[in-house]
Amino acid sequence: MSLRKTISKIGVLAIMSIAMSGVVLGQTPKKHSNENHAKNNHISSKPFASQDIKATYIASLKIWCDGALSQQATTGDNKGGIYCKACDIYHGRSADAIYPLLTLYDLTKDERYRKAALELFDWSEKHISQPDGSWINEPNGKNSWQGITCFSTIALGEAIRLHGNSLSDSDKKRWLNRVRKGADFLMSFITLEIGDVNYPISTSASLAVSYTLLGDEKYLTRAKELANFGLKHFTENNLIWGEGPRTITDVSPRGFRPIDVPYNIEESLPNLALFAELTNDEAMFEIVKNSMLSHLEWMLPDGSWDAGWCARQYKWCYWGSATTDGCIGGFGIMHQRDPRFTEAAIRNLELLKTCTFNGVIYGGMHLHSRGVEPCIQHTLFRIKGLATALDADISKGKSVELPSDNASGIREWSEAGVLQIAFGNWRASITNNDIPPTKKRAGYPSGGALSMLWNIKTGPLCVASMNDYVPYEPSNMQKPNKVNEYCLTPRVETERSGKRYSNIYDRQAKANYTQSKDSITVTIHGNLCDREGLTLPSEPSEFEITYIFTSNHFRMKANAKAENTILYFPVVSTLTEVLQKKGTARIVVKKENADVQVEANKQLELRAIPEQRVFNFVPGFEAIPFEGKLLTKMSGQFQMTIKQ
Repeated sequence: MSLRKTISKIGVLAIMSIAMSGVVLGQTPKKHSNENHAKNNHISSKPFASQDIKATYIASLKIWCDGALSQQATTGDNKGGIYCKACDIYHGRSADAIYPLLTLYDLTKDERYRKAALELFDWSEKHISQPDGSWINEPNGKNSWQGITCFSTIALGEAIRLHGNSLSDSDKKRWLNRVRKGADFLMSFITLEIGDVNYPISTSASLAVSYTLLGDEKYLTRAKELANFGLKHFTENNLIWGEGPRTITDVSPRGFRPIDVPYNIEESLPNLALFAELTNDEAMFEIVKNSMLSHLEWMLPDGSWDAGWCARQYKWCYWGSATTDGCIGGFGIMHQRDPRFTEAAIRNLELLKTCTFNGVIYGGMHLHSRGVEPCIQHTLFRIKGLATALDADISKGKSVELPSDNASGIREWSEAGVLQIAFGNWRASITNNDIPPTKKRAGYPSGGALSMLWNIKTGPLCVASMNDYVPYEPSNMQKPNKVNEYCLTPRVETERSGKRYSNIYDRQAKANYTQSKDSITVTIHGNLCDREGLTLPSEPSEFEITYIFTSNHFRMKANAKAENTILYFPVVSTLTEVLQKKGTARIVVKKENADVQVEANKQLELRAIPEQRVFNFVPGFEAIPFEGKLLTKMSGQFQMTIKQ
């Protein structure tokens, strides 16, 4: 069954409205207004094919650049720096915005943008630039990681390569000299072992840019070495692994790899595409194309990424990852090689618009309605990707199907330990990986967790959050607080002596599935475990979870041998979506375009539904916390039905 008829009838942008219904509603947020959201975004009702994509991109670039400049310091020691209200810092990577600001100057000839770029460069030289040629992640000792030099070199180099005519001779000379210093630092600092795989891959683009500008063959030689090394991290299904442990023989005990779809599609692949463009490498272009198409399997019809199962899930914002440039730039470079890239880019752009208020992108669909300040980095990085797409001369496209538009059944991604489901109007993923957590990487669910439940009539309904909100990258994650740390992942769980035991911590669970004309059924068998993977002490810990997808319903059934086990089933919903009680075990959530009916069977002892919504920064959703105590040796069940 295909969703194409629906998409053709109402248009991609209408789908965005359906999928994100309620996103601009909710509690009255602090210091913001819904009127300003409507004014700033100008979301069109036209179908995709009739849009002037270049004009749409330019309008968005201007909105977001103006939002960034509203937070740029005009006086004092930090003059030129861009302040982040959420993090109370001038982020070191703010200087990546030099490139899109100069792009916008060339497009508009508005002197404000060139002036802002020049002052931002000066701020960066004063606060972030280091004597060894590197740039650091944050000033004042807050994060001295130098690997980000590869991204700063790309941004500054592309500004010169594509818009250097807008600089004075003296400024251009200063900037070129700074690119050389950055490139020389990268030559020795970025080895095949350092950082996650995005660093050697992105450095191949950094050095290719440097070679193009400076003509030094050593940069080209090293760029090719790093790019070819990156190709060793492609799976049999053309996904990139290495956002975590990445020695060639380093797989999990069950043979899985650390994979992060947003990081791959929004950083590594765009930079491999840039490398291919600058070195005229047609073979690399073909590899990038095939890999992008494989990663595109994980884009939902509304332009979001199904990434709750991914290795760097702790930076997942539904529309992408918190500190990447986004998918639009890479798709822009590749847009002439497959029309699906243009389609995917515009869907993602329209989704980002729904998260834009006062010219700034919020890191999740419900942060604004929750009254949470946005990190400015989301805006700064997305304008960089948008500038790349504009410089790739993207103009028009045609509306085409994306993989998730079609109900293709169930697919097992053997390298990731994930089942992907597309049945009727349902889109879902179930994760069963055993990638071991580390001090730097963790938080993602396992144990047969439902990491996404999405419906064409409502958008996201269940999403995986971090198991525990731990700021693995403190300067790149929103500040935690107990009010905003509720785990949104549907799960079974019990507690002993203040310690949680849950299926989402089980790295040994087993999954099997069946598919028929009328349904898909996935059954998980495992043990309730704590964060360290240890089972309940001195008592049975076995559980069974069954997910059933039919054309009309979704069911989650569970039973567990442990006493006092709770079945948690948080349903995505903003506070202003009305709840209607239908008897003692049935509740209807009134969404804009459909009603979502949730009902429990008699084997669940339901808890009272609170008036407020729960929330988690990853991926930034509010939810209704449906919870029910499992009666021992009985199968408790929540059933969801979508009604219009």
